[in-house]
Amino acid sequence: MKKVMNRAEDMVLEMAKGMVLAHPELELIPKYKIIKSKHIDPNKVALISGGGSGHEPAHAGYIGKGMLDAAVCGDIFASPSQIQVYQAIKATAGDKGALLIIKNYSGDMMNFKNAAHLASEDGIEVDYVRVDDDIAVEDSLYTVGRRGVAGTVLVHKIAGAAAAEGRDLQGVKAAAEKAAAHVRSIGFALTSCTVPAKGTPTFALGEREMEYGVGIHGEPGMERVELTSADELAHRMIADLLRDMKLESNNAEVAVLINGFGGTPQQELYLFHHAVSRELSEQGIAVNRSFVGNYMTSIDMAGLSVTLMKLDDELKELLSRESDTPAFKVSGPVEPIPYQAMTVDEEQQGDVSYTVETDEAAATVNNETITLDNLVYLVDRMSEVIIENEVPFCELDSHAGDGDFGMSVAKGFRQLKREWKTILAHEPLTMGSFLHDVSLIIMESCGGASGPIWGSAFRAAGKEAGDRTEVTVAEFAEMLQAAVAGIQSTGERSFGRGAVVGDKTLIDALVPCADSWTDSAEAGDDVVTAFRKGAEAAVQGAKSTADIVARMGRAGAVGERSLGYPDAGAHALGVIFTALLDSLRQGN
Repeated sequence: MKKVMNRAEDMVLEMAKGMVLAHPELELIPKYKIIKSKHIDPNKVALISGGGSGHEPAHAGYIGKGMLDAAVCGDIFASPSQIQVYQAIKATAGDKGALLIIKNYSGDMMNFKNAAHLASEDGIEVDYVRVDDDIAVEDSLYTVGRRGVAGTVLVHKIAGAAAAEGRDLQGVKAAAEKAAAHVRSIGFALTSCTVPAKGTPTFALGEREMEYGVGIHGEPGMERVELTSADELAHRMIADLLRDMKLESNNAEVAVLINGFGGTPQQELYLFHHAVSRELSEQGIAVNRSFVGNYMTSIDMAGLSVTLMKLDDELKELLSRESDTPAFKVSGPVEPIPYQAMTVDEEQQGDVSYTVETDEAAATVNNETITLDNLVYLVDRMSEVIIENEVPFCELDSHAGDGDFGMSVAKGFRQLKREWKTILAHEPLTMGSFLHDVSLIIMESCGGASGPIWGSAFRAAGKEAGDRTEVTVAEFAEMLQAAVAGIQSTGERSFGRGAVVGDKTLIDALVPCADSWTDSAEAGDDVVTAFRKGAEAAVQGAKSTADIVARMGRAGAVGERSLGYPDAGAHALGVIFTALLDSLRQGN
C-alpha cells in the first residue's frame, strides 16, 4: 500500500487541519473533529451533516453559503460519536434550531439521533432527516434499510437553499425530506478501496471483474459481473434507477450527479456522463442540470455512482439557488443543454473493418515492380498490424516514455480504416494521391508526436511517388529515403534538428531499412528479397536502440532509464516491416 500519510491514527485530524488551512472561511474544533463555518447566522436553521471520513470532499466540502454550517468527522468509515455531533449542534444552533442530515447507516443513525436527544435536553430545537438513496440493497452489514450515498449531497443542497431563504425548522425539514424521497443512486466499483489502517484492499477483483451496486465503505456490491463498456453500464444503471423511481417520460425532469469514488479520472467521469445523458435522452427524460466530479468518495476506489433527483418546481428552484462551498458551487439557474447524438462519428463507426479488406491477390508481387494495388494492400496490412499491437506498443513505450505510443498511432490508423473507402474512391487514384490522402488522416488523427512524424513520412513518400501507379525497387527505395527526409525536416522545424541514427527514435530502424532498399536496387534484388533485407535491417536497428541512451523523442527526458529497452517507434517499424514481408508472395 502506498499512501500520502504519516500515522494512520492521525490521518483524519491532519486532513481536517489541512482543509481549514486551505479554506479560511472554515474553522476546526480539533478536540471533536468538527469543521464549521466561521460565521454562523443565528437567524437561520443550522444544517449539520457528517459521518465517517474517507468520503472527501464529503462532508466538510459542503460547508458554506447555501449549504451546511458544520460537518462532523468520524474516523475512516466510522460514525462520529454522539458527543462529537452534540458539540457540533451546540456550536452552530441558533434561534431556529438545527437540522441533522443523516446517511442511513446504523452507527450514524444511532449517534446523530442520540446527539439530538442530548441537545433537546439543553433546550435546543433539533430535528433530522434520513437519506437512503442507494437502490442496490435493502439491507447491508451497515444498515437497516437502504444505504445513504451520494444523493446526500443533493439533499444538502436543497436543505441549504431552504434554510438560506429563512424557513423555520419544519419547513427546512420538509424540503430536505422531499429531496430525499426524490433522489436515488446506484454505483459500481472497478477496484476495492484500501483503508489506511488495514493496508490491503477490502476485497479482490479479477482483471475482468467489477462490483455492481457497491457501497461507499468498500463493502462488496450486490453482484460481481464481467467488466463491460461505459455505454452498457449506463444503460443498465439508468434502467435500474428509472424502474425504482417509477419514472417515465411524461415530461419528467431530473438533476444528474455523476460521482467518482476517488480513483476514477475526471476524463472517465465526463465520458460516463455523456453515456448517461444519451440514455436519459432516449428515455425522454429531460436533464435540468448535471454535476460531475468527486462528491462522495470511497478513499481510492476506482468506480462511480449515478444519482438522479426527480424535480418539481420547488426542488428545481432550490437546486438553482446560489451555493458557494469548497466542493459545490451553483451560481443560479442555467439553460439545460439537450443531448445531441454524435451522428457523424456514429456513421463512421458503422461499417468499419480493422482487418485487411484489400483483395489477397494484391499481396502477390509480379514483374519485379510494386503496383498501386500492392501499395494499397501494404498500407491496409500495416493498419491491421498497428491496431493489433496497440497494447504491446504501449507497454514497451511505458518503460522509457509515457506509455501512449501504441494508442496514439493506432488511433490514427483506425480513423484511416474508417475513411478507407473514401480514399480509394479518389479519382484519379495514383500512388502519390493515395499516400497524400493517407498522410492527411495520419497527421490529423494520430496522437501526440506520432501525427507529425508518421504523417510527414507518408506525405514525403507520396510526393516522391507522384503520379506513378507502379515503381521499381530503386524507385521504392527513393520513396523510403524521402520518408526519412520528411521526418527529419519535421524535426528540424520543431526542435532545430532532425533525429539521426543513434538518437533512439524510429529513425534508428527506418534509415537502415531505407539504406537496405538502396543497396538492393544497386544489387538488382527482386522485390521480395528487398523487403526481406529491409525488414531485417529495421529489426536490427530497433534492437540496437536498447543499448542507446535516448537523446530525443519520448524517451529523451528519462536519459539512462531508457537503457535496456528498445525505442517503441523503432520496434514498431521492425514489427510492421516483418509482418509485411510475411504477407507478400512472389509472382511472375
